[in-house]
Amino acid sequence: MAVRYVSEEPHRVAPEHVGAELASPARRGAALAIDVLLLLVPSLLVAIAVVAAFLSIRHPGALGAIGTIVADREGSTPAAWNAAMKTWLPILVEAKMPGLSPEARRAWEEGRSDEAVEALGRQNFLVVLNLDTHAEEHGYAAAEGKTPTVRVELQRLLPHALRVVTAYGVAALYFALLHAGRKGATLGKRLLRIRVVRLDGHRLTLPESLERFVGYLHIPGSLGLNLVDLWHDPNRRLPHDRVAHTAVLRVRAAGAKAARARAARVRP
Repeated sequence: MAVRYVSEEPHRVAPEHVGAELASPARRGAALAIDVLLLLVPSLLVAIAVVAAFLSIRHPGALGAIGTIVADREGSTPAAWNAAMKTWLPILVEAKMPGLSPEARRAWEEGRSDEAVEALGRQNFLVVLNLDTHAEEHGYAAAEGKTPTVRVELQRLLPHALRVVTAYGVAALYFALLHAGRKGATLGKRLLRIRVVRLDGHRLTLPESLERFVGYLHIPGSLGLNLVDLWHDPNRRLPHDRVAHTAVLRVRAAGAKAARARAARVRP
C-alpha cells in the first residue's frame, strides 16, 4: 500500500464558496422536519410491502390468516379462527411477541395445540408495525403475563439486517439522490431555500452523498450534543458535513443577491 502524507486538500474551500451565506440552524431544522414528514408515508408503505413479501415466503398462509386476527374472534367462524391461531402460534412463540401468555406458549411447545389455541383465544390482539430497529430490546419477559393483549409486532418477523434496510432504505435513497443531484437539495431544503455543497467546489457524488446520510447517525449517537457545532463551527458543519466535506448554504433570489452586492459596493 502506498504511503500517504498529511495535506491541506481536505480543508480547501473553493473561491466561489468563500463569503457565501450559510443556512441558519432554524432553516436547517425546518427543512429536515419537512423531509421527515414527506418520508413517513412512503417508508411505511415500503415496510408493509417488505413484511408482506417476507411473510408470504417464510410463513405461507400467515398473511391470509392475519386478516382473521384483525377481524377478531367474533367476526370469524370457529374453524377459521382455530386455523388462524394454529398458523400464527408458532410465529408468535418464535418471535417472542409481547403479551403472549405463558400458558399458550407452554402448551404449544409441549405439542398441546388445541389447549394452546384455547388459551390464546382468551387474549386480545393488537397488530402493529413499528420501524424501531431495536424493537427486540423491549423484551418479552417484561410484558409476559401482565396484559391480556398480544402485541403482534410485525417488524419482529424480519431479520435485523432486513429491518434496518426497511427502516432507513427509503430515507437513504431520498437524501442520497437529491443531495447528489444538480440542485443539491431535498424538497425540504428547496422549500427553505438552502442547499448542500462540497466546499472544494466539486459536485457531491452518490457514494459521498450516501456517506453523508449515514453521518446523520452521529447526532443521536452523541445524544444531540454535537448540534452545538451549528453555532461553534465557523462553517456550521455537523459531523455528517465533515464526513463529506460539505456545508449548507442559503440560496438567495437573483434580485436579493444583486441588492446585497450593491449594498456591499456602497458600504463605507
